[in-house]
Amino acid sequence: MAPKYTLTYFNGRGRGEIARLIFAAAGVNYVEKRLEFSEWPAIKQSTPWKSLPILEVDGVVLGQSLAVSRFLAREFGLQGKTNVEQALVESAAEASIDLYGDYFPILFENDEKKKTEMTEKYVNQTAPAVLKNLEEFLSSNKNGDGFFVGQSLTWADLSMLYAVDQPVSMKVEMSGFQKIMAHRKRIESLPKIAEYLKIRPTTPF
Repeated sequence: MAPKYTLTYFNGRGRGEIARLIFAAAGVNYVEKRLEFSEWPAIKQSTPWKSLPILEVDGVVLGQSLAVSRFLAREFGLQGKTNVEQALVESAAEASIDLYGDYFPILFENDEKKKTEMTEKYVNQTAPAVLKNLEEFLSSNKNGDGFFVGQSLTWADLSMLYAVDQPVSMKVEMSGFQKIMAHRKRIESLPKIAEYLKIRPTTPF
């Protein structure tokens, strides 16, 4: 009998989106629970790390977004073909996290002056530096015209697909990162991913 998966996260993309993209790419059904922020305090203490997302697999509860993503990638063959590929996949995926890890504090900052300063730093320093490294990494594999690692889709590609949404939404100048933008277009046009993106709810983050 196939495992039963239940993914719980807030009603937004955030740190739960890579797991959702992995499920979509694999074509695997799962139960999705989207929480409003007001619902979080009631269940927080029952979660393994007092954070979301959590993934329930046949009654076992897994926490931490990267651990969940790695687990699902292994479950569905999206982790890389060899140990070396897996390490490269994980390094690319973890690097891409900087694009949204530094974005969320800006999104939820209430002090307008501080928000403006944080935005300027993200747009002019943080995002361009991360994107430059990712562009070089992508270009090192088949001249950047395929996938981030190897010759097939991995969760590094899915992580990057989500992560690049943040600099695009923040109006970061992307003309210097043409390989990344072409990669984004390729991945979002994959049939299962395109189908998922078409029905994905519109949320604030």
